[in-house]
Parts: sequence; C-alpha cells; structure tokens
Amino acid sequence: MKHLSYANRLMSLGLNTLEHRRLKYDLLHTYKILFNQLSIDHTKMLCVRLNSIDKGHQRKLYPSFHRMNLHKNFFCERVMPPWNSLDITDDDVCSTAAFKRLFERSDLSDFLYYR
Repeated sequence: MKHLSYANRLMSLGLNTLEHRRLKYDLLHTYKILFNQLSIDHTKMLCVRLNSIDKGHQRKLYPSFHRMNLHKNFFCERVMPPWNSLDITDDDVCSTAAFKRLFERSDLSDFLYYR
C-alpha cells in the first residue's frame, strides 16, 4: 500500500482519518467527564450551563476567559464547538453506546480539515 495516498489507503482499509477519530474520542471523553464516568472534576475545566436558553441542547459548554492565546489548544477549549453543535437529547446521554450512535449520525465535517 506504499504507493497509495493517505486518502486511498484509508478508503481501502475502511477507516476514518486520524483527525476524525481524535474528534470522536475527544467528544466521548467529554461525555464521560460530564456524566461522571471518569473520576475527574469537570467544574475546574468545563463550564456547563444546564438551563441554557440558547439554540440546541441544554448541556452547552462555555469558555472560560484566558489572557494567553496558549489556552485555545487545550482539550477543554478545542472540544467546545463540536460539543455544542451536537443535537443531544436525553435519550442520547442515557448510555455510552447511545452517545456513540449520536456521534455517528452527526455531521461534524465543519470541524475537520480533511473531510
């Protein structure tokens, strides 16, 4: 497969891009943090407003303000736009498997460089 391009290798193997897989696992990790499946206190890194009147779901993440541009690449900052774009319902957060199905049916191509 040396002679094939990255896109053709992925297609022939039936895989998604590394970027797509990273986004998937970032969102899955965020889900596990927010729904206490990991022993991480999310209040120190993610600001969640449950009674949001904004468009979309009620579990939106909001940025904390930083003085340095360095923070924009942190996990908690880079996961906010894709998380907030998901159309999350109560059925989607009842289990990890249900959340994975939500990811598969969501169009997150706006957050990927290679589509």
